[in-house]
Amino acid sequence: MGASSEKHHDTIIEIFKNFGGSGRILDAPAGQGEIARKLMDAGFQVDAADISPELCEVPGLKCEKVDLNHDLPYEAEFFDYVLCAGGMEFLEDQYHFIRECYRILKPTGKILITIPNVLNLKSRVANLLTGFPLFHARPHNEVGSYFGQNINMVSYFDLRINLHRNGFRIIVVTTSSYAKTAVFFSFLVPFVYLATHRSFRREKGSEQRERNREIVRHVLSGDLLFGKKLLILAEKDSHFLKSS
Repeated sequence: MGASSEKHHDTIIEIFKNFGGSGRILDAPAGQGEIARKLMDAGFQVDAADISPELCEVPGLKCEKVDLNHDLPYEAEFFDYVLCAGGMEFLEDQYHFIRECYRILKPTGKILITIPNVLNLKSRVANLLTGFPLFHARPHNEVGSYFGQNINMVSYFDLRINLHRNGFRIIVVTTSSYAKTAVFFSFLVPFVYLATHRSFRREKGSEQRERNREIVRHVLSGDLLFGKKLLILAEKDSHFLKSS
């Protein structure tokens, strides 16, 4: 595991410790269990789930086979936290997953999601030139299995509306490291500022205009303009639960 991944995992642990420091947490997908092990060492009670549970190699931790596109096999209001690190972009049904997380979390439960930051300047330029948010990306495999492919890349905007319509209120948006290539494109920042503010001025609804003030602060922050990955922490809040 590289230094960047280690720092990313440490940032995840720090966020959970700052917003509770203990409790029961669902790590899904758990992968090989690196973060689950650190959470256990930090004093959390960890339940692990993954579509390939055999990958998890943490002594004393059982990883349950779970397809996160479907109903989660847990009781309502069972967990204090849910961690979805590097999982959203692999899901076919991200909205169902978020609704299930709302169901299984306690009334003040929190969900931490990490996603590739497709809004950083490097990704924006790549999308302009190639149509993909990464320079090394290519079309998904149409003739074989797409297991393990980022079939559903999600941006801050996409994840925000998913959370804010399904009972969660975002309380933290940050990153663990910056992309050097994104910093190289920093000369584009003034143009991004102007285009963003011009676009947001089109909103006529007063309530959404108030929400947009927070969105502008997030999308024009250094974390979103230059961060490699986004870490988004949201708290369960029934006021944000909207009918479909």
